[in-house]
Order: sequence, then C-alpha cells, then structure tokens
Amino acid sequence: MITPPIAAGIGWDWADPVVGLVITVAILAVLRGAAREIYRRLMDAVDPALVDQAEHTLRATPGVLGVGQVRLRWIGHQLRAECEVIVDAGVSAVEAHQVAVAAEHSLLHALVPIRHDF
Repeated sequence: MITPPIAAGIGWDWADPVVGLVITVAILAVLRGAAREIYRRLMDAVDPALVDQAEHTLRATPGVLGVGQVRLRWIGHQLRAECEVIVDAGVSAVEAHQVAVAAEHSLLHALVPIRHDF
C-alpha cells in the first residue's frame, strides 16, 4: 500500500482522507466490541457456557447428588458463584460440609477467574 504522504506526492490528493476514514472505521469497530462487553458486564451477563461448565463440574463432584441454582456474576475481573448442591439426606453435617468443600474446590479449578470468598 502506498502511504498517504507518498500518494499525495504523486498527485493522489484523496489518499489522506481515505486512510483517515479507514482508521476511523477500525477504531469504531473496536469501540463497538468494547462497549458491548462493558454493557454485558454492567448487566451481570455471564456466558451460558460458563454456567453449564459450573453445573457439570458440580455434578461430577463425588457425593453431589444434584445441583440446584447456579448463579454466576462478574465483580470486576472475577466471577462470583452462588451454587446449591444436593447431598444425601442420610449423611452427617460434617460429611455434607466435606462434599460442599470438595464441590467448591472443583469449581475453583474449573473456572479460573472465580473468586475464593464463598
């Protein structure tokens, strides 16, 4: 591509405005993508695939019989998770807590940007 000063030097006076418009379009495309991502974060939108991954990870944890609500939301650059796990009603509170801790541990390793303040 001929640069604008060279193009203008050989008589293409329109080269500089065209390059300026191309750069403007590129900036607007980047701005559009960034504004969309910021809006999604402000509205607490999380990729549904991330929620599915969290549910799958919790279900795969030994001792977890089922998964209730799984809520993820962005807080800054980190995810916050609120999850309900279902364990056997016949286990003690200590055993149920151990299952919950194991589920939390699995989730922390599966979802990298997740916060560790459950």
